[in-house]
Amino acid sequence: MDQRIAFARSRDKTTIAYALSGEGPPLVRAGTWLTHVHHDWDSPFLGHWLRFMSERHTLVRYDPRGCGLSQTDVGSFTFEDWVADLEAVVDRLELQSFPLFGMSQGAAVAAEYAIRHPERVTHLTLYAPLVTGWRGRTSPSSQQWQLMEQLVLTGWGEDNMAFPSMFAHLFLPQSPPETRQWYAELQRKMATKEVASRFMSVLAGLSMFRRLKQVSVPTLVIQIARDQVVDPRSAPGIASEIPGSEFVSIDSGNHILVEDEPGVRNAMRMLLKLEGYRVTVASSYEDALGRLRESEDYDLVVTDYHLDGGRTGTQVIAAAREILGESFKAILVTGDTSSAVREMQGDASLRITSKPINSDELLALVRDLLAG
Repeated sequence: MDQRIAFARSRDKTTIAYALSGEGPPLVRAGTWLTHVHHDWDSPFLGHWLRFMSERHTLVRYDPRGCGLSQTDVGSFTFEDWVADLEAVVDRLELQSFPLFGMSQGAAVAAEYAIRHPERVTHLTLYAPLVTGWRGRTSPSSQQWQLMEQLVLTGWGEDNMAFPSMFAHLFLPQSPPETRQWYAELQRKMATKEVASRFMSVLAGLSMFRRLKQVSVPTLVIQIARDQVVDPRSAPGIASEIPGSEFVSIDSGNHILVEDEPGVRNAMRMLLKLEGYRVTVASSYEDALGRLRESEDYDLVVTDYHLDGGRTGTQVIAAAREILGESFKAILVTGDTSSAVREMQGDASLRITSKPINSDELLALVRDLLAG
């Protein structure tokens, strides 16, 4: 899969770089913290996200002003400009209707866009949303970011990697060291010290919380439960402000989910729910059994092969069939090629697929089994 990069003009004539990837109906990602549409595509911590979002849609994303391939020598740098940049990309592509995804402070931009253009936004997803800045606040999280704002002025873009490495540890504390190193080095390619400082200044003054009641489109708010970048305690309050919104918590310490971590279970759940399926997520073998015993209203189980505590997905499937019948349907996701897995391939009520599984493949397997 390849991406196509082009440019749009914002309201004040600032040049904004955007990228398109995949085929299908549009999915728009609001601009977020210091991106680079070219380098992000090959990133070990963003690449899998971008390809996942491009599998069933034409993903539209862009670099905010000052960052990446967008114009760097900009005069105005405000929250209103960020919203205008999103409007410019959408208008340049003549998009009439699309789901909108906002991550971190991109959630504030996405929410503001949805308030202004509800007729265009079919669904709003706010991931680890930051809608209130830290200026003038005294919470530990706010004090941390006040310090970080000062450090940007002294450490950003320098040859000394101590500061960008600290930033990488905040964003990706549970990722492999090479992933954090990649992110630390990428920061210097994303923006200059001056742009990063102006970015932080706008973030510090964010004040979108009171406007959230005006969001009128279907909305999903995603909390990263152990996030060190955005205070996870703010997410439930954000969800409660948006009428009729849905709330999901993903158990991860990484601000950006890395490939194959446990929090991906909930990402899979969200994909299936968007397709109209009712989904329950279990965190362990024992949790799955408890849920299966509580209700017979299940048609299918999707499980990894290797589970925590030495358990396997085949044990989950066997237990489910003891409770719900021998023909109960299942999908087993695995990279294991052992004889124990191969012996199961003749089971008509089971589908076995290898990692990494993409969204199209998962949905096709679910539809195939449920139609049988």
